[in-house]
Amino acid sequence: MIADWTGDPLTTTLRSNAEPAAERPRQGWWTLTMAADSPAGQTIGDPHGAAHVSLAASLRGLAAVVRLLPRLGRARSVLFAAGCAVAAVLPIAAVVAMGMLVGSIPATVGRGLDSAPGRFTLGLLVAVAVLMLSARLVATLLATLATVIGRDLELYLQDRLIAAVGRPTGIGHVESDEVLASLRVARRLGLDLNRPERAVHGLADLVPSWITALIASAVLVTFSWWVGLLWLVSWPVLVGLMQAEYVRIGRATYDRSADFAEAEYLRDLAITGAPAKEIRIWRLLHWILDRFDAAWDASMAPLRQTRRMRKRIAWGCSAYVAALFILTLIELVQAGLAGTIGFGALGVYMLACRSVAEFRAFDDANVFVALAAVSVPRMLALDAALADEAAPPAVASLADDAPRVGLVFDNVSFVYPGASRPTLDGVTLRVPAGSSLAIVGRNGAGKTSLIKLLCGFYQPCAGRIEVDGLDLAEVDPVSWRRHVSVLFQDFTRYHLSVRENITLGAPEMATDEAKVWAVCDRLGIRQFVESLPDGLDSVVSSEYHTGIDLSGGQQQRLALARALFAVEAGAKVLILDEPAAALDVRAEAGLYERFLDITAGLTTILISHRYSTVRRADFIAVLDGGRICELGSHEQLMASGGLYSRSFSLQARRVSVDTAGNTAMPEER
Repeated sequence: MIADWTGDPLTTTLRSNAEPAAERPRQGWWTLTMAADSPAGQTIGDPHGAAHVSLAASLRGLAAVVRLLPRLGRARSVLFAAGCAVAAVLPIAAVVAMGMLVGSIPATVGRGLDSAPGRFTLGLLVAVAVLMLSARLVATLLATLATVIGRDLELYLQDRLIAAVGRPTGIGHVESDEVLASLRVARRLGLDLNRPERAVHGLADLVPSWITALIASAVLVTFSWWVGLLWLVSWPVLVGLMQAEYVRIGRATYDRSADFAEAEYLRDLAITGAPAKEIRIWRLLHWILDRFDAAWDASMAPLRQTRRMRKRIAWGCSAYVAALFILTLIELVQAGLAGTIGFGALGVYMLACRSVAEFRAFDDANVFVALAAVSVPRMLALDAALADEAAPPAVASLADDAPRVGLVFDNVSFVYPGASRPTLDGVTLRVPAGSSLAIVGRNGAGKTSLIKLLCGFYQPCAGRIEVDGLDLAEVDPVSWRRHVSVLFQDFTRYHLSVRENITLGAPEMATDEAKVWAVCDRLGIRQFVESLPDGLDSVVSSEYHTGIDLSGGQQQRLALARALFAVEAGAKVLILDEPAAALDVRAEAGLYERFLDITAGLTTILISHRYSTVRRADFIAVLDGGRICELGSHEQLMASGGLYSRSFSLQARRVSVDTAGNTAMPEER
């Protein structure tokens, strides 16, 4: 069995560095990482058997693992199967030879080693030695082969997981609670207990053991048909019971993995670098630790009764094996004393009895195989489910320089999955090709959601989006995204070089350094890039030895450069979602001075909370409550005296007060 670990070196260290606190038992932080993996440290399920998993479920899971092996190389799979068979036969052959060796000793003692019986004994001795050494050698080779196949299986499953998550053209699946729960467990493939490599090792250990037990049972049949038959029937039943229990535990754990999301977050909060400053300045360590304990206990409280394997199964199986072993020994001793079997036969049967009683049903190898019987089928099911979300075949195609006419939002409504209120409600907009549209509004008005629909991440619940008169739902999303470049408000900070941070906007043009510098010149960041230690090759992350940290504003300008690099590659629609959110006043002013140059010839959509930054746009749409409440140029909207005019004036007065009082704060540090 796996030990029930409760050691806590990390939290002990954290506690020792904080103020003294009352001693109390704690769960290990690293145990949480294995919460969905450890059958002993975390066994979850219905104590009354509602989550019982049958032997058939265990066999199906095991079959799923075995079916994957040929995909990693048929030759190695055949070699692995042959190795398991040889590893199973050699111990039985050694048992038979050893029994015959024991049986030949009396004749050899009476007639000497130079006699025929003596030479036969020496031959048996050599045979036993060769068989035992061969068994050790085959076991070592099989373990090495299992390691190689196991690692390849891990890489295969990880690649398949990455491909599955990236297959859907939208992003709804990565925001789904059900999919996130599956991904939370699947991401743990590289951790200790749930590693497919461990499962392959488990198969390499268990399959020979099971075959050996089967052959040993057949040997005992030649002694007593009912004793051998008992063993022959008992060991599959016992293995099945234990496997079913392990799988029940693993499956229930898998299904409840989402319950540990808060505890997982709190653990990461305490041990990652980004929150370290606030944790120390506000002395949050004790609060985080206490909150972690509370979250962990809340998740574990209903599951404590099934934390360990059900005692009646474990004790019942163990007691049955012990009783059957003792019964077999009694029968053998009685037969030996009665003289119904010879000395050599007695030795063979005794060793066969030991072999059949040592079949593997209670050790770690069974745990590894059972966990794989849960996680691997679930991963394959996730792969199949995400395959169903693939985009339908495209029935319309766009011109290479689309949009030529423009974009149209025609009475578009949208509700996020699981939400009760619409985020967008009857939005109608027309954006002529080559023009610029600014979208303003309060937080939650639906501005970013509109962009998600335009990018094809979600489909409208009602209405349609058109590009040059074509329904965007009928256009291949991947093809359409070649026409679109976006700077998202929550842009990704890639821990890569400056060059890669820019060229990821169009990876196929990554070697065109002239275009990289052209983008830097358009944004006015060439001097900044050249001032970095390694220029374009400077790594943007202090987690690397030679990496550097950039401010939020510098990161945002790199993200904008990435968006413009996609424009260099041919994108004709540029979407800027809060492009100056992290910039200081001077950098923001510089950006908007270049706005017309940056967006020249492009169909541009600009989202901003700062009304002063959108006045250069050809059209301005005011979103409120998921609806377009105002639409026009800056001058038209100011003249109307509506929401835009009031909001613009309010912001202008605030800036005037800040400027007069010299209290304006730069936003970039």
